[in-house]
Amino acid sequence: MIQVRLRVMIALCVGLGIPAMLAAQQQSTTHPDRTISASPGSNDYGIGVDETDKKFMHEAAIGDAAEIELGHMAQQQASDPQVKSFGRRMVKDHSQADDLLKDVAASQHVSLPTDLDPKHNDVKQSLSKLSGPAFDRAYMQMMVIEHTQDVSKFKQEASQPHDPAVKNFAAQSVPILESHLNEAKQIAARLKSQ
Repeated sequence: MIQVRLRVMIALCVGLGIPAMLAAQQQSTTHPDRTISASPGSNDYGIGVDETDKKFMHEAAIGDAAEIELGHMAQQQASDPQVKSFGRRMVKDHSQADDLLKDVAASQHVSLPTDLDPKHNDVKQSLSKLSGPAFDRAYMQMMVIEHTQDVSKFKQEASQPHDPAVKNFAAQSVPILESHLNEAKQIAARLKSQ
């Protein structure tokens, strides 16, 4: 009698488990430019890490995308050679950071955004209307503001007892972001005094 019940229980578990597993595999989608999302279109950024880490990774991805787009813009619209050079550095460094972030996100099954948020879209639109010295000053002021916020957020994430991979990514990024901030401050100060 016990063996019959055990066989029925195993059959039910297997019978229910396989369709659920197949359904989950069908829902899983690969995004070539980002990571794996268990449920496309959902607001959940992933599983396995806490909400603070997910939010941090989400914001870092948007920040990288914005720095890359604005860096390209600086190379086109800036008149000052140091501003153009800074734009090139932003594209290079934030592309590398974004690649590292994608790897961390993939390991944690976290989906990352592919588009800019409204705030960064507004910044992009505002800067797109400027060129020459006006662009130079506005862009560098924005870089000081953005990197000041980034350094603070990344230091906070690196000091919290969160997921080790996310924490390590944040800690490794801090010196680079601080270097960006120092360079942005120097360029912005020089432009302001002209």
